[in-house]
Amino acid sequence: MNFQSLKIHRQLLKALKKLSLIEATDVQKKIIPLILEGKDIMVSAQTGSGKTATFLLPTLHFMLEKDAPRSSTRSLILLPTRELAIQTQASLKQLASFTYIKSGLIIGGEAFKHQVATLRKNPEIIIATPGRLVEHIEKGTTDFNDLEILILDEADRMLDMGFADEMHAISKSCNKNRQNLLFSATLNHRGFSQIKTMFKDPKLIKIDSARQCPPQISQQIILCDNKKHKEELTVALINE
Repeated sequence: MNFQSLKIHRQLLKALKKLSLIEATDVQKKIIPLILEGKDIMVSAQTGSGKTATFLLPTLHFMLEKDAPRSSTRSLILLPTRELAIQTQASLKQLASFTYIKSGLIIGGEAFKHQVATLRKNPEIIIATPGRLVEHIEKGTTDFNDLEILILDEADRMLDMGFADEMHAISKSCNKNRQNLLFSATLNHRGFSQIKTMFKDPKLIKIDSARQCPPQISQQIILCDNKKHKEELTVALINE
């Protein structure tokens, strides 16, 4: 199935063509239509399955098709680490390259006052890590009263890193009538029973087994003799 069959906005199709992305992955074929229907979903999908575009494309499509009631942030994407947040914003910029849609990055290790300035501009999409975003919420520098879509990516990792309280605090600061999307390597995490209370009758979907490796990811077994040899091999791999 190609992206045109998914009825994605023409400006997004233009960006996909520029990126030489024509055919949708399994997760994109199954999940994008559900997101476009406005459903709350909790999805188990692996890294390398195309899940980032799975939530970015319908989010951008929604914004292009429906005018915002006010000039406020419309979508919030929450990720466990600054590196993932930076990568996600880079993907977003590529997909939104033929649109007016702007994004802001709220992560640790960056100047707080510069982030306040970013938030005041009300970019359509905010990409953030939990800890730093909660700091802004506590200081009253955020406004998610008109938020339409909340996305929790790598949700199991956020829970493993101890961000459960932050995730709930962020959820409470957002518009209650929003759409909620969650992506995770597994839906069996012990913390999901509480996270699920943030959702409205979510549809739970398991795309493929976490045991399987996407075909575009290669794997290799490297044998070592002892701990010292293991450390030497690790350093060599990092420096490759």
